[in-house]
Amino acid sequence: MSFPLRFPIELERYDGGGEDELGNEVEYWGAPEEHMVFGWEPPVSAEPELAGHDRVIVDMKLYAPRSLNPGPKDRLHLDGQRFEVIGYPQDPNNNPWWQPGLVTILLRRVEG
Repeated sequence: MSFPLRFPIELERYDGGGEDELGNEVEYWGAPEEHMVFGWEPPVSAEPELAGHDRVIVDMKLYAPRSLNPGPKDRLHLDGQRFEVIGYPQDPNNNPWWQPGLVTILLRRVEG
């Protein structure tokens, strides 16, 4: 079974960390790669229950082909927003009954 890949995204693969010329820790990502995906669920947001905290956490599930193969800390750009990949993709293809060819990728964005 195959699903149509209709939506473009950009993926920045995590290249690791290091130090800048002043000894501060920095992280590096590769150049954006364009890919097509099946789609994503509406974002779900949560706010801390503590007064005075303006942080909003936005979680989303993305459905993409197995070949995308993102890893933890990779970044995805979709609909003008940047999300970080959380963990490894969830792959339902490893069974004898149904292989959709898609994986579920957990994404998170923190605002504030």
